[in-house]
Amino acid sequence: MNYTIHRANERGVAEHGWLHSRFSFSFADYHNRERMGFGVLRVINDDVIEPQSGFGMHPHRDMEIVTIVLKGSIEHTDSLDHHGFTNAGEIQMMSAGTGIEHSERNPSADEPLELFQIWIFPNAHNLPPHYEQRDLRDVSMSGIWALLVSGDGRERSMKIAQDANIKMTRLSAGMEIVCDEVPLGYGRLFLVIEGEVQICNTTLYRRDELQTLDTDNFVIHALNEAHLILFEVPMTR
Repeated sequence: MNYTIHRANERGVAEHGWLHSRFSFSFADYHNRERMGFGVLRVINDDVIEPQSGFGMHPHRDMEIVTIVLKGSIEHTDSLDHHGFTNAGEIQMMSAGTGIEHSERNPSADEPLELFQIWIFPNAHNLPPHYEQRDLRDVSMSGIWALLVSGDGRERSMKIAQDANIKMTRLSAGMEIVCDEVPLGYGRLFLVIEGEVQICNTTLYRRDELQTLDTDNFVIHALNEAHLILFEVPMTR
């Protein structure tokens, strides 16, 4: 299998006191011509937001925005009159469409908020904006790929306006899992949230990332307890 590895320490970095970010792709003041996205996948931001801090109201348009909370809770407010909290183990999706404004903050007095924010280009412009969230704590992920996001909403996944999948699994040490083949024209990006795994005799550690355009399946072997996320995305917009 042909693949590219990006190590955790090769990501972009932003430190703002209240916000600590690591960027898989060019974002804000971090610009890398070699890392402008992966097909329709534009952003994977690994953020830590300090207590009582966050982003004020700001606009988005024509983007599918997925937020996965790893630790703590995020308070969401938007121009569609949604207001609520997404906690660790939950996921939220905002389809910006024709335009939406939102704010995101850590309401905790003492606990940092840790999350992934993911941006995916939609397959159509000027769609009606909408927002939803889901609790993942009842979703089985042990030794299987749990489908969190898809283009058709199958398996109770959150539906986005793009034929892309986001999957997640948890593996115990010694377990193996297969990444199924994908159609021609699709790529796969695999990220180690926590733990240590081996793919094709290459070891990946916490927050390391693998990209491949090969369509055949491949096997992931967990060297210790691991939490993993997989993106299957069209490579052309």
